[in-house]
Amino acid sequence: MSMDSEREKFRTYMEKTGVMSALTKVFVDLYEKPEKPQDALEYVTTALGAVVVEKHQLEMLEEKVKEMQETIEKLEKENSMLKEKMCDLENKEKSIATKQAEGNA
Repeated sequence: MSMDSEREKFRTYMEKTGVMSALTKVFVDLYEKPEKPQDALEYVTTALGAVVVEKHQLEMLEEKVKEMQETIEKLEKENSMLKEKMCDLENKEKSIATKQAEGNA
């Protein structure tokens, strides 16, 4: 396939999926703004519906996730220890019951 043919195919795809009209609308809106935003890329991404999260917010959320993962690990260890203690207590209980049954026999 020739390069022109590939380009035409891609252009058709972009038009058919609505990308061209969405971009055109955003660029027209930006062009018509009397006062242009300082960050045109941020304006375009926001206008297209992208969620913009500031770096410090992202860092805060990452730290919170890390803290929660540590809490989960701690709780899993505690749960494991409690299960072991329960097992030990059940085994001791069975042992005592067996000794009592042998003593009564």
